[in-house]
Amino acid sequence: MTVAERKLMAETWLAASKGKLKTIVHVGAVALRDAQELAAHAESLGADAIAAIPTFYFAPRTPVELATSLQSVAAAAPNTPFLYYHIPAMTRIEMDMSVFLTIAKAQIPTLSGVKYSGFDLSGASRCLLDHGLEFEVMWGRDDVMLGALALGMKSFIGSSYNFTAPIANKIIKAVEAGDFETARNEQKKLKKVMDLTERFGDLVSTFKALTAIAGVPVGPTRAPLRTINAKEMQKFRSTLQEQGCLEWLTGSD
Repeated sequence: MTVAERKLMAETWLAASKGKLKTIVHVGAVALRDAQELAAHAESLGADAIAAIPTFYFAPRTPVELATSLQSVAAAAPNTPFLYYHIPAMTRIEMDMSVFLTIAKAQIPTLSGVKYSGFDLSGASRCLLDHGLEFEVMWGRDDVMLGALALGMKSFIGSSYNFTAPIANKIIKAVEAGDFETARNEQKKLKKVMDLTERFGDLVSTFKALTAIAGVPVGPTRAPLRTINAKEMQKFRSTLQEQGCLEWLTGSD
């Protein structure tokens, strides 16, 4: 999306969500100046928080470089809480987030936490143990949500929750009730949905398709990604139906 399109999306979301839910606007960009412009814009709209991935073509190589880079983004919205979006599968920036938080808190006054979308629960656990009383550690891997709950995490951000929210809520409620057998069964359902989804294409295209199946059409993807066509959509829906997944996605929590 262009900067102008991202601004329009933020404006639309914040207008629709005002007084109903808290909104975190993602402002990360390949160009640092674009990220700064988006951060300032989000603050002018009254966003509850901003989040950012780092610039990742010419990428920071150490926690110090990462903190310094992000400081300039956070400074463009000096009155808005800032979250770092750690997603090494996409950015290829992999480093110890606990060390990063230790360094960054001295440079970024508005730092409020990290969305941890790495694959390692161990690294996320270290963040929670070292910084859990000071910062929010949000888990971003939907398919192992139960593991994060077992570690004590309380906050979750995941794209699949657009359609797997009924399952995810059951996992949380089961853990709160100490019913880990139910929690494991529900986690298996969520994992099954995601595994089936991956069979039909990239996650952006298939997640958009599933969100539409759940009743909220969000439009096509853009090149280089490919939008699922009508025939593929029908096959996708029928497969989900045959596997019992549609019932899980529409069930009450």
